[in-house]
Amino acid sequence: MKRGEGPGVLEVVEDHDGYTIRFKGVVYVLHCFQKKSRRGIRTPQPDVKVVSLRVKQARQDYEERYGSSKK
Repeated sequence: MKRGEGPGVLEVVEDHDGYTIRFKGVVYVLHCFQKKSRRGIRTPQPDVKVVSLRVKQARQDYEERYGSSKK
Protein backbone atom coordinates (compact mmCIF):
# COMPACT_ATOMS: atom_id res chain seq x y z
CA MET A 1 0.00 0.00 0.00
CA LYS A 2 1.07 3.55 -0.55
CA ARG A 3 -0.42 6.95 0.09
CA GLY A 4 -2.89 8.20 -2.47
CA GLU A 5 -4.93 11.38 -2.82
CA GLY A 6 -4.70 13.06 0.57
CA PRO A 7 -4.62 12.04 4.23
CA GLY A 8 -6.17 8.66 5.02
CA VAL A 9 -6.44 7.71 1.33
CA LEU A 10 -4.38 4.67 0.45
CA GLU A 11 -3.55 3.18 -2.93
CA VAL A 12 -3.68 -0.60 -2.90
CA VAL A 13 -1.58 -2.11 -5.69
CA GLU A 14 -1.77 -5.76 -6.57
CA ASP A 15 -3.11 -7.26 -9.79
CA HIS A 16 -5.43 -4.24 -9.99
CA ASP A 17 -5.09 -0.77 -8.59
CA GLY A 18 -7.56 0.46 -6.04
CA TYR A 19 -8.04 3.33 -3.65
CA THR A 20 -9.50 3.16 -0.15
CA ILE A 21 -10.07 5.66 2.62
CA ARG A 22 -10.39 4.68 6.24
CA PHE A 23 -12.04 6.40 9.13
CA LYS A 24 -12.32 5.11 12.67
CA GLY A 25 -13.94 1.68 12.33
CA VAL A 26 -14.86 2.07 8.63
CA VAL A 27 -13.13 1.51 5.27
CA TYR A 28 -14.55 2.81 1.99
CA VAL A 29 -13.40 1.43 -1.36
CA LEU A 30 -13.32 4.49 -3.59
CA HIS A 31 -12.23 3.19 -6.97
CA CYS A 32 -10.74 0.08 -8.57
CA PHE A 33 -9.27 -0.19 -12.03
CA GLN A 34 -6.61 -1.93 -14.06
CA LYS A 35 -3.92 0.27 -15.54
CA LYS A 36 -3.58 -0.30 -19.25
CA SER A 37 -0.17 1.27 -19.79
CA ARG A 38 2.91 -0.62 -18.63
CA ARG A 39 5.20 2.37 -19.37
CA GLY A 40 3.64 5.11 -17.26
CA ILE A 41 3.60 4.92 -13.48
CA ARG A 42 1.19 7.81 -12.93
CA THR A 43 -2.49 7.19 -12.35
CA PRO A 44 -4.54 8.51 -15.31
CA GLN A 45 -6.11 11.93 -14.63
CA PRO A 46 -9.74 10.75 -15.10
CA ASP A 47 -9.17 8.13 -12.37
CA VAL A 48 -7.61 10.75 -10.07
CA LYS A 49 -10.71 12.93 -10.52
CA VAL A 50 -13.01 9.99 -9.69
CA VAL A 51 -11.04 9.28 -6.51
CA SER A 52 -11.11 12.94 -5.45
CA LEU A 53 -14.89 13.13 -5.90
CA ARG A 54 -15.44 9.88 -4.01
CA VAL A 55 -13.24 11.03 -1.11
CA LYS A 56 -15.63 13.95 -0.63
CA GLN A 57 -18.64 11.62 -0.89
CA ALA A 58 -17.14 9.14 1.60
CA ARG A 59 -16.43 11.90 4.13
CA GLN A 60 -19.98 13.20 3.78
CA ASP A 61 -21.44 9.71 4.16
CA TYR A 62 -19.26 8.98 7.20
CA GLU A 63 -20.23 12.23 8.89
CA GLU A 64 -23.94 11.56 8.26
CA ARG A 65 -23.71 8.01 9.66
CA TYR A 66 -21.13 8.31 12.44
CA GLY A 67 -20.47 11.98 13.17
CA SER A 68 -17.39 14.04 12.34
CA SER A 69 -14.55 12.48 10.34
CA LYS A 70 -11.98 14.56 12.27
CA LYS A 71 -9.63 12.52 14.48
